[in-house]
Amino acid sequence: MKRIEEQQNALMYLSRLLQGHTQKSDVAKRSLVFTIQVKHLINTSQLKKAIYQKVHRALYGKLSSPDNSNFSMFIASDVESSRRKYVPDDVLLNPILPHYHGLMVFSKPDWDRICENLSYYKGKIRSSISDIKEIRDREVDDYGCIKSESIWIDMFEEKNVKGAKHQSPLGDYIQYSMKSHLQGVNRSILIHEPSVFPFDMYSSEQDVKNANRLFNELWKQQVQVSA
Repeated sequence: MKRIEEQQNALMYLSRLLQGHTQKSDVAKRSLVFTIQVKHLINTSQLKKAIYQKVHRALYGKLSSPDNSNFSMFIASDVESSRRKYVPDDVLLNPILPHYHGLMVFSKPDWDRICENLSYYKGKIRSSISDIKEIRDREVDDYGCIKSESIWIDMFEEKNVKGAKHQSPLGDYIQYSMKSHLQGVNRSILIHEPSVFPFDMYSSEQDVKNANRLFNELWKQQVQVSA
């Protein structure tokens, strides 16, 4: 996939992620990023939805619904060594170290509540996801000390994403997260196709139109910056 197409793909997902949010100019300051190591990439659609709903229930005490969407989530599966220009088909289809990258965007009132006690909420999110059976167990040494967590969560920081050169730093992170998808789609390997919640679950015809309109705005800004 050509660079322009890759950027457009990233912005398409970004527009779905931001659809319904107000104050879009500062959403990067109201975002968490995460990486989740898993045992396999079976039933990825159901697993991604389960992760979203688990987090939603942990933060808001209930599952999401069409008329009550409190935050949005981008999530995409990835494989080892996907930063290389070419990842073999067998790695894309049967990775040794499968994992998911994701991005959560919150409204300002919700973010103000979360960032006041970020460690607590990060722990709450991690705990809610960890009981999903597909999540890889964290590594523990012979003394019972944790060597490596299987779930990593932190605030989004623009300095940690580079290379894609989007006008929006969130676009850079999304393009980074969907590296395996961008490689696989050229070869009709679609298991790494990203998801955006709640958009993929509840979007109306008007939501789709709004997202398409936002994509056009984002792409226009991107072209102006690249010119």
